[in-house]
Amino acid sequence: MLKRILKKTGNWLFFFYYWIGTNIKYDHVFLKRMDEVENIYEEYIKKQDEFQVYENRKGVCAGYANLFEWFMKEIDVEVENVSGHIRDERNKYVELESDDDFRHAWNVVKISGKWMIVDTTWGTSLNPIVSDYYFDVKPEQSIITHYPKNKKWQLLDKSLSLDEFNKSKFINRIWFFKGFSDIPKLKKDSKYYYYFIYKTNPIKEISIDLQFSADNLTFNSIQNITKIDQDGFTFLKFNKSIITKKAYFKVNLKKYGNVYYRDVINFKLKP
Repeated sequence: MLKRILKKTGNWLFFFYYWIGTNIKYDHVFLKRMDEVENIYEEYIKKQDEFQVYENRKGVCAGYANLFEWFMKEIDVEVENVSGHIRDERNKYVELESDDDFRHAWNVVKISGKWMIVDTTWGTSLNPIVSDYYFDVKPEQSIITHYPKNKKWQLLDKSLSLDEFNKSKFINRIWFFKGFSDIPKLKKDSKYYYYFIYKTNPIKEISIDLQFSADNLTFNSIQNITKIDQDGFTFLKFNKSIITKKAYFKVNLKKYGNVYYRDVINFKLKP
């Protein structure tokens, strides 16, 4: 009876997710050892075994995923362990052959016939807003940072190739925590202007500093932007002539006119 109840409610899944996030510590010492020692694979497999992680109360991402998978199987919830790569502020473009430091593991679970994405490693933050974000992450938000080896686990209607993933916008989760609710788009008209478009943020004191670079090294704020609020969306309108054919953009967040979060969004202009 208990297993049937647990299987039908996501609240119990969140309990196990929360338990891992508050009781398992990330093993930074072993992570460093992995970078320094050769032929460590057997030790890695042993240390990331779910029973070892539970007993020792520490692990790296594979251990977190293995432990969550074990918990789910114990209550007869369908679960998969997903491997792949992630991108973050240090590494905004994934190279499968060279980015070993950005390999990652997470989970998908099926509830009421629907798969959902869970990342217990990234859910270890003591900030409840941050930790909650990685439980039942929307697929269109997960794909911003997580690229699974098996495209099936993108859980998108149309999966992205690695090239499409790398050309898509990198968006720091702080974008969503600070009142923005969608993934912004860059569009252009047939004549003179680009438009950076997003759903209007209800937090009025937060604004955007949109920057541009021709070499992805030196960025400058785009000048003479016209802001238009219309039908629940904000349009930042600027002249095409100032943007080079190969262009890189970044978004900083400003509060009361001062920048307080940098590199929140990064993306390339597709030729």
